[in-house]
Amino acid sequence: MAFSTLLSIVTLATAASAAVVKRVTCPGGGVTANEACCVLFPILQDIQANLFENECGDNAHEALRLTFHDAIGISKTNASFGGGADGSFVLFGDIETQFPANGGTDEIVALEKRFISQHPGISTADFIQFAGAVGITNCPGAPRLQFLLGRKDGTQAAPDGTVPLPFDPITKILARMEDGGGFSPAEVVALLTAHTVGASDNVDATIPRTPFDSTPNRFDTQ
Repeated sequence: MAFSTLLSIVTLATAASAAVVKRVTCPGGGVTANEACCVLFPILQDIQANLFENECGDNAHEALRLTFHDAIGISKTNASFGGGADGSFVLFGDIETQFPANGGTDEIVALEKRFISQHPGISTADFIQFAGAVGITNCPGAPRLQFLLGRKDGTQAAPDGTVPLPFDPITKILARMEDGGGFSPAEVVALLTAHTVGASDNVDATIPRTPFDSTPNRFDTQ
């Protein structure tokens, strides 16, 4: 995919608390709406080339998964459920990757940690969401996700139970999603479409990384 197309991710990015007053040309020539977003251009170039390798592969899929698993660690009714998209999944990866619903996330957490250490200009919380938004641009048919800069890193791990298990009763899944993100049942169904690029090590032990559909490198409904 042409680099100019990928720059749309950064063009959409705005600082969460800053007013947009003019277009800014960043070092290196990138143009964005807010100078604070200039830090994203070198990150974009690095992860697109060296984490995702310009492909809708496993790392892009897992980066998208990580955005959800980090963000859903929050509750409207229980303050101890974490701070949402606060980076705790990576910052406390030795804890959160061990939860049953988070099986298989240890590899993408280890990969993203390496890139985060090379780009200290943004929070871990922001890096997780930015990487997911960039990675999905490699998947034909996928939506382009708006990215907002300015998340603060969490100071503790989210507790177990914030991510629904695949075999939970539907009523329990819907209740958790409403409590964690205010999602309606229809919105939960829409979010589940992200599994079109998903896979599992446990569906068929004879086929590692068994995809959930017949076209795992396309964002579709096949």
